[in-house]
Amino acid sequence: MLEAVIDNFPGGILLTDRNLEVVLCNQQQKQLLQYPASLFEDGNPSLRELFHFNAARGEYGPGDVNEIVKQKMDLVRKREAHVFERVRPNGQVIEIRGTPLAAGGFVSSYTDVTENRQKQQGIAALALTDGLTGLSNRLHFDDRLVHAFAFAKRGEHFAVHFIDLDDFKPINDQYGHDAGDVVLKEIAKRLKTAVRETDTVARIGGDEFVVIQAKVTELKDALHLAERMVHSVHLPINCAGRILKVGASLGLALSQTAPVDPHQVLKQADQAMYAAKKRGKGVISVFEADKG
Repeated sequence: MLEAVIDNFPGGILLTDRNLEVVLCNQQQKQLLQYPASLFEDGNPSLRELFHFNAARGEYGPGDVNEIVKQKMDLVRKREAHVFERVRPNGQVIEIRGTPLAAGGFVSSYTDVTENRQKQQGIAALALTDGLTGLSNRLHFDDRLVHAFAFAKRGEHFAVHFIDLDDFKPINDQYGHDAGDVVLKEIAKRLKTAVRETDTVARIGGDEFVVIQAKVTELKDALHLAERMVHSVHLPINCAGRILKVGASLGLALSQTAPVDPHQVLKQADQAMYAAKKRGKGVISVFEADKG
């Protein structure tokens, strides 16, 4: 009966006695951890031998094999119950649960939780992503803004570009929201293409986009990107055979002008964007601290 339970357990089981000798290693465990048959051809290996085999093939990451084995054995001798996850070199995520036994041995179960963790990561990613464009949403943008500000305190400054589309509402009114969605998705692609991988592009409102440009040392570097993005937005968009055009009013602020609060940089870029709107379409306006 016990053998049937062990053989049908949906994961690996490893049982050791008080001398840390392996008493049982079920078939699921051997398959899950990809143990070769040669490891068991002379009977069950000791726990130390299993640790050594795993360490030698990089199962526990880089480091001196003997030192890794020593650390593992020291932990086992503490006889403490534990639950943790390990990411294998092949990307597989294994949940390991260990329980000390009254007789002095130890039983550990090994479960493949890779699929569950991938689903959780996907859900977490969705919570930080704009559903229409695939860009960062306001929540993720705020997180990246705080992160950028932390680097700015150490001298690695950044710029915030606040982009509001020109002539977008007439497209929605004349051609419908489906056409508007096509435009928004195309603009998102263009903005992503214009920036570097270290920059962040987010959609924070209906037709409002913001960009965190990392590692900006001079205003001219930020202006160069601003001009590139405004030009990119203005290019014609093919929507089901119709040629649609929008523009962009862009407000620009540098982290140097907001030494206290990261969100102050966003407010400054927002103010600069409204100043650009007042001056006309397709305008870039830079926030100037002395003008408020």
